[in-house]
Amino acid sequence: MESYSPRGYASVLRNRHFLALWMAQILSNTALNGSFFLQVILIEEITGSSAQLSAVTIAFSLPAILLSALAGLVVDRVSKKYILLASNALRILTGALLALLASVLLTSRLSETAFLVEIYILVFLTSAIGQFFAPAEGATIPLLVRSDNLLPANSLFTITFTASQILGLIILAPLAVKLLGISGALWGATAMYVAATILVALIPRDRTLRTASMDGVSALRRAWHEIHEGWHFAITHRMILIALFQLALVSALTMMMVVLAPGYATRVLGLSAEDATYVFWPAGLGMLLASIAIGRYGHRVPRPILSSIGIFGMGLALAGLAWAGGGGGPFDRPLFRAYPELVISTTASIMAFALLTGMAMALMNIPAQTVVQEESNDTVRGRVLAVQFTLGNAVGIVPILFIGNLADIYGIPRVTLVIAIFIIALAVLNLFWSGSPKRLAPSSRSELPADSSHSPRP
Repeated sequence: MESYSPRGYASVLRNRHFLALWMAQILSNTALNGSFFLQVILIEEITGSSAQLSAVTIAFSLPAILLSALAGLVVDRVSKKYILLASNALRILTGALLALLASVLLTSRLSETAFLVEIYILVFLTSAIGQFFAPAEGATIPLLVRSDNLLPANSLFTITFTASQILGLIILAPLAVKLLGISGALWGATAMYVAATILVALIPRDRTLRTASMDGVSALRRAWHEIHEGWHFAITHRMILIALFQLALVSALTMMMVVLAPGYATRVLGLSAEDATYVFWPAGLGMLLASIAIGRYGHRVPRPILSSIGIFGMGLALAGLAWAGGGGGPFDRPLFRAYPELVISTTASIMAFALLTGMAMALMNIPAQTVVQEESNDTVRGRVLAVQFTLGNAVGIVPILFIGNLADIYGIPRVTLVIAIFIIALAVLNLFWSGSPKRLAPSSRSELPADSSHSPRP
């Protein structure tokens, strides 16, 4: 591998293989976010129920619980490049199918139940593909960059993940929908998947690693042994375990915001669901600014401190959004309709809290993701990342089962305020838990699973 100066975005962007993966991520995630957001908006407009949004979020989360262990095993045993190629190719198929179904739904009078079933199936299939794509992508980054460039590399991926969310929300939905229609916008997303597949093809093929043989053991028992090995490695290394719980919190909060955000826009602010992106866009800006700062200066601050600041900031941001929406403040009706004289100040306050939300999300995610990649080795990294996705969705799916109904009964602001109080308590617990330098087991760099050899970096 070529030698680059440590730290900084310039060094990782000069790596053409990392550049190809990075550009593929932008295109693929832009298409994914735009398509998913469009489906969520359609459900909100048709049903006006947070409970239905909970159902679609559960459909998105279930594959992680059902398939993540298998996906981690596959990622550690099959070329990651081939997994990325296959995942993007399948996304082309599901994207085209979604575009075709959108055309049928818009021209035919189907029942609400039939529409929801179609959406749930497509969300489930898209998420199932992602269970193989995400750990393969995460496990590929350390193979393409030096270890001292992992923090800026992950920071850059977080920046572009945020940028892809903005592009997906603002260009594919609603602007592309207004210009091209729903079906045209979805065909545009499919074209992005095609371009991402071509870029992934430019990445060099990584070598698969062999594990110690288990003579006389069936393939099923061998697979179970390797899955157990990944979980054991993750939970017996304190730094990895803490980071996994932090990432699980990020995942759970993301799912809860997906459930509550459309209803917050329509039922609390009095906006249309798609126009809410113009009020909450500072969240993307916050993630962008925080990601840049972490990539440039994050190595100077202990990562437990960064993540604790992020969790505490998230609690404050959610409390502020709850107050602005009526969860303890003077507002009990849609603000933009009931108090037109407060539109400017109310908009400014909501945008400020959205900005803080984005910054907190980056502070929670980037350090934790870097710890997981640094403290696990090439032999087991895919399975550790699979544990991350399984744990994140398992932690999030329980509150998602109830949060939609609670929001419909007690109101979105009050539910948001309760979540904020809980998050602030977790920030204190996280700082206390991660403050001790001692670990439950020796460093993952010194205690490796059966085959500790590292694959050559392409």
